[in-house]
Amino acid sequence: MNWKRTLNIINATPPADFPNQVIILDKELGRRHPNKAFYLRVQTEDGVEHVDLAGAVTPVEARSMAREKGYAPTHWMMVGDAGPMMF
Repeated sequence: MNWKRTLNIINATPPADFPNQVIILDKELGRRHPNKAFYLRVQTEDGVEHVDLAGAVTPVEARSMAREKGYAPTHWMMVGDAGPMMF
């Protein structure tokens, strides 16, 4: 391997006003694992947790599944989008 390649470092830290609970649609993950396209990203005091929403097909369905698990997501987004969208 050529370890001398230059790596581009990106800042993946979400902005301070990023919602605490966001439904995430990861299309690439969904291509590899069709039942795993959606998950819930939950900001906690200790970091970030991901809650599986297996089988969800739409953002609204994913939100319903999250609510059944006791969460209250207010936004959703696709991986790579500029930012979350309010439901």
